[in-house]
Amino acid sequence: MSGGLDVLQMREEDVLKFLAAGTHLGSTNLDFQMEQYVYKRKSDGVYIINLKKTWEKLLLAARAIVAIENPADVCVISSRNTGQRAVLKFASATGATTFAGRFTPGTFTNQIQAAFREPRLLIVTDPRADHQPLTEASYVNIPTIALCNTDSPLRYVDIAIPWEVPIYPATHFQVVIC
Repeated sequence: MSGGLDVLQMREEDVLKFLAAGTHLGSTNLDFQMEQYVYKRKSDGVYIINLKKTWEKLLLAARAIVAIENPADVCVISSRNTGQRAVLKFASATGATTFAGRFTPGTFTNQIQAAFREPRLLIVTDPRADHQPLTEASYVNIPTIALCNTDSPLRYVDIAIPWEVPIYPATHFQVVIC
């Protein structure tokens, strides 16, 4: 997946950072589309996310983000409190457009609306909580990247990064990687 470059290979320190942030622990529920990203299930019912697949999806997402010429055309959304700070930090570091908090319906589809936007890429922190922007992005053919837990629905998600979403430090760790 990484094209053979040594810099893009997952190292032991990367795995240790993933483990320290707790990104490998999923929820006790499993969506059938997320089965391919699960390594195994613990005895207490918690699913363990395959970190190799997480790394591959992170590289794919990074390539998709870098392919956008104007960073302001990347829209990053988090309606959950746990992801809003990370979204704002990501936007300040990259120049992306943010929606931290409530997403106004029609922002991508209603051209009469004052807050109308036409992004070229949409990134959401939780596909379940951010279902409205994902649905609107599908109407206007905007590619989407989402941080997905083991129980996240993958409807309208183009690049799903398997990631334990509700853990607060893990969301901030995502900003460091990108």
